[in-house]
Amino acid sequence: MANAKKNLTWQAMNAGMPPQRKRQRGVPGNSAFKKYTMLFFILAFLLFMGWELFLYINDTFLNSAASRPVSPAVISSTTHVYENENNIVIRPPTPLAIHYKRPDFEAGIIFPQWTQDGYATNWQQQLPTIQKQTGARWMEMTVFISQPTPNSTQVRTNPSTPSMSSFVDGIKVAHDLGYHVFVVPLMGVDRPAKQWAGTIQFSNYQDEAQWFDNYWKTLQPFVAAAAQNGVEQLAIGTELVWLEQTAPAALWNTLIARVHNVFHGKLTYDMNWSSLSHPPTSWMGNPQLESIGVSEYLDLANDRTRVDPKNMPGLWKTIVKSAIDNFSLKVGKPLVISEIGYRNSADTLHDAWSPFSTFSPPDPEEQAAACDAALINVIPDQHIEGIFFWGWDGVGGYKLSGQPALSVLKKWYTSPQS
Repeated sequence: MANAKKNLTWQAMNAGMPPQRKRQRGVPGNSAFKKYTMLFFILAFLLFMGWELFLYINDTFLNSAASRPVSPAVISSTTHVYENENNIVIRPPTPLAIHYKRPDFEAGIIFPQWTQDGYATNWQQQLPTIQKQTGARWMEMTVFISQPTPNSTQVRTNPSTPSMSSFVDGIKVAHDLGYHVFVVPLMGVDRPAKQWAGTIQFSNYQDEAQWFDNYWKTLQPFVAAAAQNGVEQLAIGTELVWLEQTAPAALWNTLIARVHNVFHGKLTYDMNWSSLSHPPTSWMGNPQLESIGVSEYLDLANDRTRVDPKNMPGLWKTIVKSAIDNFSLKVGKPLVISEIGYRNSADTLHDAWSPFSTFSPPDPEEQAAACDAALINVIPDQHIEGIFFWGWDGVGGYKLSGQPALSVLKKWYTSPQS
């Protein structure tokens, strides 16, 4: 009954309402619709006029500002940003980062020094130029030590050995510029003339053991300094051909352990190119050696005839790449080309280990083509972790500074493929 009553009351109310009020709730009548429509158009008109006024004022301001003289920007030598007279700082655009296919590839160059202050100011000042002209991301720093004769057990520093302060300062500046650093000891023999590390040899175990002890004592301060200053990679020795093949593995493993206890970065040993034809020695399998280095000076030509540049990549692949890849597979480790160079001469592919040619004229194009042939093969080769060119300056006919070969290095070192 209550519901029926409500229905009757609702019907009576509806019956008494004027016709125009009998509509669904929430739907306005004609007058309301016209009112809201008019308000909408008025609001839209006001917004349009406001926007036009804003554009007019903004355009007037810009034109006025453009008519005022502006002082030219100057470069601040202390902040390396641009400033004008109102002290408004405008930073130069940040270069686009290169996303390297092999970001850990050691794209390197060598700028060896032969004096006690070698890694001081003059060397340091050239590092930015080397970086700009070659794109190198690694810098190899050599430490030259020597012994009196091939059979002497005395190992010592000499006037060509960098002082510790020069050595440490050089590392710091190279790091500050963004280089990774690879420290390589080079052994020399004082007499007779024209001897080199590969001729060092002994007739008994006692002398061999004494030599390794003295070698470590001389090298240890540089190893410690390298460790303390964040050097990324260090060689335990270079081109010690007879010792490498003949000295007991225990002596080599002891040397590796001594170096590793002080230096916790990447360790390698840099063998001579002639060792690529020999089976790896057992101590090269020591797990504390992460890679094996090689000084690569294999001949690509049998005589002093100039080689057509277009034939060089194929020769390099057949002769050098195959030898390195085969050795890498045998030793079970990647290789680093710790030293490679091509002299500025027409016969650069013959007797490649010689810094001078007395038979052929200078030939910068041949030097550049030889570097290009090496990098064409090395960059994609997963058996090769890096390459270091000998060298920037102070290296006789191998000198790269000022030569067209620099553009070849930069092309490859800054390529996303490297």
